[in-house]
Amino acid sequence: DSIISVFNMDLDRLCATHELDYSDIGIVYTNYTSSRGVVSLVRNSVNMRCKNTASKIAVCHSVYCASSEWPAVIVLCKVVGSEEDLTTLYIMLSRARVHCSVVMYTEEGET
Repeated sequence: DSIISVFNMDLDRLCATHELDYSDIGIVYTNYTSSRGVVSLVRNSVNMRCKNTASKIAVCHSVYCASSEWPAVIVLCKVVGSEEDLTTLYIMLSRARVHCSVVMYTEEGET
């Protein structure tokens, strides 16, 4: 899946940075992302990286991240096109203190 490929490239880049521990990285996603099965693939990727360390990458639904903050965040967001999406996107983006990557995508067959 190309979404997971882009996500893994971003995560590899962040993990290669020696200034960040895994606990400095947050992955934030929306309902639309979870409905595609992307979250289970993301969790598998995160678990593989963190299995031999106490430092864990946080994986958080956008609804539960409003008071969370990390130095680096990867946002997974399906483009649906409503105003509510913009509010949710802003909340997810604002969880990052220093670095934020955004993986936006449409449903297969949409443009």
